[in-house]
Amino acid sequence: MRQFRKSAYILVLTTLLAACGTSQKARRDYAPDATHAALDKGWPERKTVPVKEYVGKDLGPFPPSITDRIDSLLLAADTLLQRTQLGLHIVDLNTGAVLYARNEQQRMRPASTEKVVTAIAALDRLGPSYLLATRLLTTAKVSGGTLQGDLYVQGVMDPLLSTADVQALAAQLKSAGIRRIAGRLMADASFKDTDEYGWGWCWDDDNPTLSPLLVGGKPDLMAALRKALSKTGITVTKGTATGTAPASARCLAALQRPLTDVLQPMMKESDNLCAEAVFYQLRSAPSSSPNGKERLAQGKHYSRNIVAKVVRDVIERAYALQSLSSVTGEGGGGSSVIADGSGLSLYNYQTPETFTRLLAYAAARPDSIFNPLLAALPIAAVDGTLKKRMAGTPAAGNVRAKTGSVTAVSTLVGYTTQRSTGHLIAFAIMNQGVQRMADGRALQDKICILLSE
Repeated sequence: MRQFRKSAYILVLTTLLAACGTSQKARRDYAPDATHAALDKGWPERKTVPVKEYVGKDLGPFPPSITDRIDSLLLAADTLLQRTQLGLHIVDLNTGAVLYARNEQQRMRPASTEKVVTAIAALDRLGPSYLLATRLLTTAKVSGGTLQGDLYVQGVMDPLLSTADVQALAAQLKSAGIRRIAGRLMADASFKDTDEYGWGWCWDDDNPTLSPLLVGGKPDLMAALRKALSKTGITVTKGTATGTAPASARCLAALQRPLTDVLQPMMKESDNLCAEAVFYQLRSAPSSSPNGKERLAQGKHYSRNIVAKVVRDVIERAYALQSLSSVTGEGGGGSSVIADGSGLSLYNYQTPETFTRLLAYAAARPDSIFNPLLAALPIAAVDGTLKKRMAGTPAAGNVRAKTGSVTAVSTLVGYTTQRSTGHLIAFAIMNQGVQRMADGRALQDKICILLSE
């Protein structure tokens, strides 16, 4: 019996058991509880079916055209499936129906589709209006054009901070009437711990440096600021040192970057530094630990551990949206291993079902998560890492999804609108053990085209 008929049987049986007062919970209901806003042409407004209205209804058979065609497609790719793993989960977010499931609860390496997890967690816990603020702080007085003490340079790992931005910071000091700094330039790197590389990163990858004091993507902010100050006509009497700005320090200059600006290269171009920067911003989330020197003394990967817990909490929220739990009994967060924010790590693990749960969670929050996420995702045959894929098909300009590629892993996670019904479809396709990336991508494209028709 095909996978989708098995899924339907399990859902109906579970619903009947729940009605009889058992403790077993239904587990395949994804319908968001809000109406999706119309975003742009090709993404019409759609009415969703809340879970409470969906559970217990006579579902009838799932559309045979989709499931039969996916079955045929997978059989046609039998050589690929015999030699590799495939995790596949497809959900109609308007009805809550699971259209197809294969190995949906197996932990697999997500590669760069981990950025979807990072983006949804950041939008959920920080909000789309969150700002990355690089600041110049002091506790000293300004007298006669001289700052009578130290200037603290507080970096927040802004991956897009440029030389021009640093010059703008220096110009703000000059506008405040400062011509001389009597103290030192203090590098405040308390934003995160001292780890420069991620947990489980390969030594031979093109890895970014995880420094709070970035400029041009490099940990050169202090040198760049000193040069900018000199060019602006501000002299620094003493040298550079390291220290954390006191809580009483006031801000003299700041450069603020919207989170949504960082999400664009992070998702469209799969920029790993941007993803790690967004990941570590979650240390500012309400549920994370407070800032301060004590954080830096907690040992290796301490900041990552704090952020990973925040991300797991968001995953648990996504599972709780339908008051469901995994059949393994572990729930959402228990099935995930959060090693970094970019997907570079060999230690990241997600399940296809976790991705579709998160996508459903995002779709239920159009203003705070769904709309900004959709704006950042690559569009098939249009831009980003999907620019050259699915052209001339129903998926072109329709599929919005994040790609993922590391050695032997090819993944694709995102949304499409089914043209025949107007329904919003969430999907997660995870190929593992693939020798040729082109094979995994070809299968993903065929599935997306089918779902878009």
